[in-house]
Amino acid sequence: MKSDTVIELNHGAGGSLMDTFLQSLLDIYKIKSVDNGIGVDELDDGASIPISGEKTIIVSSDSHTVDPIFFSGGDLGVLAAAGTINDIVMMGGNPIAITCALLIEEGTVFSTVEKILTSFAQICEENDVAIIAGDTKVLPKGQVDCMYMSTTGIGFRKSPNIIGDNQIELGDKIILTGFPGLHGSSLIARREGINLQTELESDVVPLVKMLLPLAKTGHIHAMKDPTRGGISSALNEFASKSNIGLLLEEESIPMHPEVNGVCELLGLDPYSISSEGKAVIAVRADKAEEILNELRAHPLGKNAQIIGVATDKYQGKVVVRTTVGGHRLMRKPLGEPIPRVC
Repeated sequence: MKSDTVIELNHGAGGSLMDTFLQSLLDIYKIKSVDNGIGVDELDDGASIPISGEKTIIVSSDSHTVDPIFFSGGDLGVLAAAGTINDIVMMGGNPIAITCALLIEEGTVFSTVEKILTSFAQICEENDVAIIAGDTKVLPKGQVDCMYMSTTGIGFRKSPNIIGDNQIELGDKIILTGFPGLHGSSLIARREGINLQTELESDVVPLVKMLLPLAKTGHIHAMKDPTRGGISSALNEFASKSNIGLLLEEESIPMHPEVNGVCELLGLDPYSISSEGKAVIAVRADKAEEILNELRAHPLGKNAQIIGVATDKYQGKVVVRTTVGGHRLMRKPLGEPIPRVC
């Protein structure tokens, strides 16, 4: 990027503009990984630090600025805990600890902070994740929108097989664990000036108990939670990083009717809307049905579907076979169409 480029919201929204922005930032860094582990250049859900034998540390860092901080189905604290925990799980790690830094606007009522941290602590406790360090800053009114949270998650993986975005192999089946776009759609449906009549709730939830046992099988080559930029962004990252094509079947992609309705009404692409409790997974072809059945046996995966396959065609691209038999590109969005979702 040029030095006089004006930074826009889309530069931090998980799409192609953010890719360009991040690359310019990463060019500043010189030491980017530890002992040939996964580092910032890979732009994965986190990083890996090999320590001894089969044991690897998984680390992920994130900031959370959702608006509003209390929303249908969760709040800022739930989002910060679940989002960080899920990033560790997406790399096959067992999350064990988290840090929490708070930026609080002057004038915020203590009960608001207390509710957010109670939610945060409850999610961590339910998933056996210790809150081990943090920081708190109070900033003058107007310099923070009520409250932001910044977290770092730490986990272990007891296997040399780190799950990474660039590990997809020809023939792998692509599984989506449920309806995409619930989080972003529920937020936009209730924001000031819209307030659609809908029962939609955010799907924000940790996926440890559903996905970690499956990650240990060695049958999963890649996992990603489709947050900013939705499944469009996640699947395009799979394709480009693994240098492989993905062919999806439109009729196999599960779609919540209310998400579809909100997106049609507002002119949004449901595949580009964020989820906070779903995963896209690349699985060995001969184990795909087995993994799918395991997912469907869990309450969080009851709507899971095999939605496509990795192919030697369409290298680096995601192609959707439509319900009428045509083909179209599923492009990575410029950015998250709904700002401040996570």
